[in-house]
Amino acid sequence: MAGLVPWNLDTMLMQFLNEDLGPFDLTTQGLGELKDRVIQARIIAKEPGVMAGGPFVLRIFKLLDREAQGTIHIAEGARFPAGTVLLSLSGRAEAILEGERVALNLLARLSGIATRTRELVDLVADLPVRIADTRKTTPGLRLLEKYAVCCGGGTNHRMGLYDCVLIKDNHLALCGSVKEAVLRIRKAVPFTTKIVVECASLEAVAEACEAGVDVILLDNMPLEDIRQAVKIVKKRALVEASGGIGPHNVRLVAEQGVDIISTGYITHHAPWIDLSLSIS
Repeated sequence: MAGLVPWNLDTMLMQFLNEDLGPFDLTTQGLGELKDRVIQARIIAKEPGVMAGGPFVLRIFKLLDREAQGTIHIAEGARFPAGTVLLSLSGRAEAILEGERVALNLLARLSGIATRTRELVDLVADLPVRIADTRKTTPGLRLLEKYAVCCGGGTNHRMGLYDCVLIKDNHLALCGSVKEAVLRIRKAVPFTTKIVVECASLEAVAEACEAGVDVILLDNMPLEDIRQAVKIVKKRALVEASGGIGPHNVRLVAEQGVDIISTGYITHHAPWIDLSLSIS
């Protein structure tokens, strides 16, 4: 599977199920002995997309029925057309009916993110640039959504506030300058920690270079400034562009010579792929 998978995946999935199930499923429990019948089902795509989350879906049904079996027909990160059978399932009717909505919601969301990510990745596929996500993710779903970005061919930015220093405008406002912020933070973090500085001007870019940071993030800069920033950096750091980037301008930004383009578009503008579960 692409990307990082949470170590506590089962706990997360059970939380999702508990939100929907509560004490019990009123409708399914009302079916009596029919709920124990072993049935087959298929998850079908009603529109095209890129696959992400198949193994999580199978795990949902396994948590509800240890004897449940399933086959994933589309690999993670692979494209599928409308009408494709994505997964086949076999298990107790109770488990399949109870897990249906949670499974479809998760698969639709993650496949939508993978689809949106692949859209941008394809637009710059011939250029030496990577498409990265941001922290603009759904609370509680960050690792799974970042997993989906990897399925779509993208790259993960920092996972949270804990795994990378990113000095932003408000940090700079507190410190007064890029140099002061970098000096203060460098003393406080492990030497292995990457330091990223968000720069809104070419002057800040030059100052960040002199401070020896690892990544210079160009925040909402016009194309000409991005081009000049790349020249100023001269490969002394990675150059990342961010802010308002989507399919309408991602290639123009990439052509300025940046190494990374980070964008919340691939998560907060991702569609939900239309899916259905059908019992056969």
